[in-house]
Amino acid sequence: MEKKIDKASKSQKRDEMIKSAYNIFYKNGFHATGVDAIVDCTGISKRTLYKHFTSKEGLIIATINYYHQITYGAISDYIEKSTLDQPVDRALMIFDYLTALVDSGNLDGCFAMNARTEYAHKAKEIEESCDIHVAALQQLVERYLTEGKISDSKSVAMQVIMLFEGAILRSKGTESSLPIKLAKSAAKIICSQ
Repeated sequence: MEKKIDKASKSQKRDEMIKSAYNIFYKNGFHATGVDAIVDCTGISKRTLYKHFTSKEGLIIATINYYHQITYGAISDYIEKSTLDQPVDRALMIFDYLTALVDSGNLDGCFAMNARTEYAHKAKEIEESCDIHVAALQQLVERYLTEGKISDSKSVAMQVIMLFEGAILRSKGTESSLPIKLAKSAAKIICSQ
């Protein structure tokens, strides 16, 4: 019984560290956030941090995985709760989800894309974690496009995700959802060809 409680406590502490680090990284960036800042904000010791994560990069990967979990789940739920009948329309709801985020004031962009950009060609494991997130979104879009009988749905899904990623970057830079709406319009054209 004591071992179960101890494991649950460790797991809870680990989850708290991930959530705290996630918020700090999202706000300040990855390179700009040192381990000391994370320790100060979480109230844990460096020893405890390194006990759960072998390095700062290990913690970053855990935060990317956390982001993927919450974001992919939120996007999937958003689409599933839709009353739209056409699978292609449902696939393109990723843009509507993003529009709602930006319009509500979330202008920090995609956590995974931010990490990928900061660690491009510097940390393979971080890049791979980011790529898993993007690949999962692409597969989600592809599933709906396949249901909608879109020919070469894999290639079209890749194009839609490229528009989605571009919309994220432009909306972050312009602090506006207009690029997202324009990207959705372009995605509709691609899907209708």
